[in-house]
Amino acid sequence: MKAVFECKSRFNCPVERLFQFHEDRIGFETLVGLDPSVKVIQPPSSISEIGTQAILEVQIFPFIKKIWKAEHIGFEKNHKFIDIQREGPFQYFCHEHRFESDGEYSVLTDHIEFDFFMNSVAKYFIFYKLKFQFLKRHEATAHYLQTDFKNLFCGLI
Repeated sequence: MKAVFECKSRFNCPVERLFQFHEDRIGFETLVGLDPSVKVIQPPSSISEIGTQAILEVQIFPFIKKIWKAEHIGFEKNHKFIDIQREGPFQYFCHEHRFESDGEYSVLTDHIEFDFFMNSVAKYFIFYKLKFQFLKRHEATAHYLQTDFKNLFCGLI
């Protein structure tokens, strides 16, 4: 059975600005670069092109590395983009990046569905890694955009 993780934050900027950061190459480089256990082999050429792939080398455990191929399968300017793992450590991993306008603010929700070996137990360990990683990513996004943010939720649903 798949587990679902979400991390949702409100940013003090227009949704177009928040989305543009993620659409630009600097967004990928900034956010993926936060994790020293991830090495970028091939960045995506563009998140707006369906079928574009990112290829990463991820360290699962000390001395155990795995290639992770993610493919962009959905794009709606200023609203969402979706990538899915085609090869990697998970049995299933789909990441939907959702963007909403909230008056003068914008809301970013990272919605992730995943399945991993022994998921009923493993999902709790994966949850802590995802929570740390996505809170850090939201903070880095706010820092890059030079704006304030507030985390609204980060956990398994």
